[in-house]
Amino acid sequence: MTTINDLLRAADPLRHEPDPGKEKRHRIRVALATATPGTAAVSRSLAGGRLMLVAAVALIVFTLASVGPRLRLSGGAALQAAVGFEVRLAEDHETVGLRQVRIPGSDRVIYLHPEVIVANMDIAKSRVVDGAKASRFDISIEFTATGAQKMRQATAGHVGQPVAILIEGEVVMAPVLRSPISTSALITGDYTRAEAERIVNGMAIK
Repeated sequence: MTTINDLLRAADPLRHEPDPGKEKRHRIRVALATATPGTAAVSRSLAGGRLMLVAAVALIVFTLASVGPRLRLSGGAALQAAVGFEVRLAEDHETVGLRQVRIPGSDRVIYLHPEVIVANMDIAKSRVVDGAKASRFDISIEFTATGAQKMRQATAGHVGQPVAILIEGEVVMAPVLRSPISTSALITGDYTRAEAERIVNGMAIK
């Protein structure tokens, strides 16, 4: 025969489960007390944030790795010229610490100082001009204000001695200074128009 207690257990089985005991009830209360609402959601959010941060850093690193070389190449091109230009002081007589250089097309020897007075960055403008011979051309150079100041300071105390002009690392001429140089210089050589234009175009910093 079914009693009232049997009906109640069938209708509400949880209420009539065996007593879990004091220790188990304590563990359940501790677990409920330490678990705050939304803890799992917050953990998932933090984990998602960390993943997004890692992904962002990875994207930045990838971008720098792929674009960086192009930026460096572009920057390098902006700081370099296709044809190197230098002016250095020189001596007619052998001097300790100076490099001996023979002037092309002659038996003349000079002794080159290692310091560069001016270089490509000190050129404000260069152009091809007519040379002393027919169909031969020279190169006229105008210095920037900074370049002119450096030339004036370096050559003021070097009058009567040679000053070397180098193109692509080679001495092309070494005239003896008759007076200090400041705002401009003339590179004289046995250049064709094409050769002179190549040097002029190459000396420009682009």
